[in-house]
Amino acid sequence: MRTMPKKADQIFVTLRDRIVYLEYLPGTLLSEKELCKEFRVSRTPLREAIRKLEDMGLVRSIPRFGTYVTAIDINEIRCAFEVKKKLEALAGALAARRISKDRLEELRKITEQVETSPEGTDNRKLIELDARFHEVIYQAAQNPILKEFLENLHSRCARLWASNLSVVIPPREVVAQLRKIYDALREGDEEMAAKVLEDHVNFFIDRLKEKLL
Repeated sequence: MRTMPKKADQIFVTLRDRIVYLEYLPGTLLSEKELCKEFRVSRTPLREAIRKLEDMGLVRSIPRFGTYVTAIDINEIRCAFEVKKKLEALAGALAARRISKDRLEELRKITEQVETSPEGTDNRKLIELDARFHEVIYQAAQNPILKEFLENLHSRCARLWASNLSVVIPPREVVAQLRKIYDALREGDEEMAAKVLEDHVNFFIDRLKEKLL
């Protein structure tokens, strides 16, 4: 598993989020010159970040033409969801066994933020909070290889969701699921944590299925 230098990692996260939340639409050309100027870096850390984005399927580099944001491939993301829900269950079971009090407190605070979100809250905000919630679980699982796979899958799936913001998610429905996950982790119930995390992914799949999958 390759570890990127800190600067390259910061650039990667920024570009990944711009792609996931459609600030960079499919087909957008990423200009190395402009990005180096924006981030005040040489081409080396930028290219390292772009290589990781390419590994995730979010961009494609074409010799002599440049690097472009890839199209959203519905079939590929359907496959990603199928893998994601099983790996989320594994992460939940591991986190139930290994989670610290500090991580539990992070999850509680994120759940509280979702709970206090008014009806009609921008779906992007809910997607971002949900991503943070999952990231804490990935960290709590203490398995870097699993974390890397899940972060990749989560970014692919979140981009599909962000492209369909007209599909409204009531915050109260998300809160109910996050509370179940939090309770299972707090109680150290590996089987329940695995189940509720898989159910959580299925919730999002069901929301999109009729329209896309």
